Amino acid sequence: MAVVFPNQGHYEKALELYERVSAGYEKILGVDHPATLTIVNNMVSALGNQGQHDKALELYERALARRQKALGLDHPDTLTTVHNMASIFSNQEQYEKALEFYKWALAGRKKALGIDHPYTQNTLCGLVDLHKCAGQTEQAQSLQARLHTPKSP
Repeated sequence: MAVVFPNQGHYEKALELYERVSAGYEKILGVDHPATLTIVNNMVSALGNQGQHDKALELYERALARRQKALGLDHPDTLTTVHNMASIFSNQEQYEKALEFYKWALAGRKKALGIDHPYTQNTLCGLVDLHKCAGQTEQAQSLQARLHTPKSP
């Protein structure tokens, strides 16, 4: 149910449910369990959608440390947190920090999933947008050429 609320713009309801589910998962599975960390990641996404970037980053930093410990540095779930943090840094116009995190996510995703995987392509899109926002047109165009577009029928 909590995943439906953000899609409908009901972020407060989503956060309330995520917090309850997270507390239950932490109690039953532990704070480092992948399922618990996924709930935390979803909760933080809802915070970011509300514009609560500082609180979201604080929780992402904790989730990142836990995912690195539990899953490893280059695990796809860890890289999802890295990608999401890059997005928040970009929204806050912290372009150098965003670039660092997008590059980390891209390198890991290319290695773990391949360049054609939708998650890797999503990170490439984030980098393109970042360079556009930072006024770096050449870099954006160079990366844009590496994006895959759907083939026409």
